[in-house]
Amino acid sequence: MERHIYEDMNRLERSHWWFLARREILAKVISRYVKPKAAVLDIGCGTGFVIERLRDDYEVHGLEPAEVAVEFCHAKGLPNVHLGLLGVTDVGRRDFDLVTFLDVIEHVDDDVGMLKLARSMLRDDGLVLVAVPAYQFLWSQHDVVHHHRRRYTRASLEAVIREAGYEPIETTYFNTLLFPLIFGARMLGKLLGKAAPSDAQQPPELVNKILYTAFAAEKRILPDVNLPFGVSLMCIARKRARGQG
Repeated sequence: MERHIYEDMNRLERSHWWFLARREILAKVISRYVKPKAAVLDIGCGTGFVIERLRDDYEVHGLEPAEVAVEFCHAKGLPNVHLGLLGVTDVGRRDFDLVTFLDVIEHVDDDVGMLKLARSMLRDDGLVLVAVPAYQFLWSQHDVVHHHRRRYTRASLEAVIREAGYEPIETTYFNTLLFPLIFGARMLGKLLGKAAPSDAQQPPELVNKILYTAFAAEKRILPDVNLPFGVSLMCIARKRARGQG
């Protein structure tokens, strides 16, 4: 992605409803499946906003191909974030308890191949957490600007994860409460032939607070409840032993 996108992310993440609520939900899910002090590798960690939240509880590492994003991570006191690519760059260990792809695999042509590469970074019986945008019919200018290749359904994401050598444990949509609002806005934009407002713009303070409250409320039920639809989708899966399945 272009430099300005990372700069926008770094500028907005501490106040924008989506970044804040998403981070809380992901941290809650991770805490359910991964014990404190475990080793976590975030592939495509961006500006490090999620692993910054995790670092007090886990040994966190990151891998990110954009130099500007790595600079932001190091400025946040995340020295274990490495500049480079999965399968090419040495991150110092190959026995992680959890590898995460948080809005990453939709950016690459070979999503299965990327997940397969991560298997070699996991200990036996290690976990992978994948979060992606949901539903191709929600495709918008946001996807174009961020160089997405696709959006996913529960079935298509689980198929990719299984093909890559993992067994799904839990799969759920999220950002469900706001789905009708976001769906309506995107459909209206398509009907009118207008692009939706840029996601890099923060809404007015009251609107931002309402959206944050609605999205963050989902951390109270996830991952105990699998939500039937949503703007986003996540799957936690376990590495299969070679020859298994």
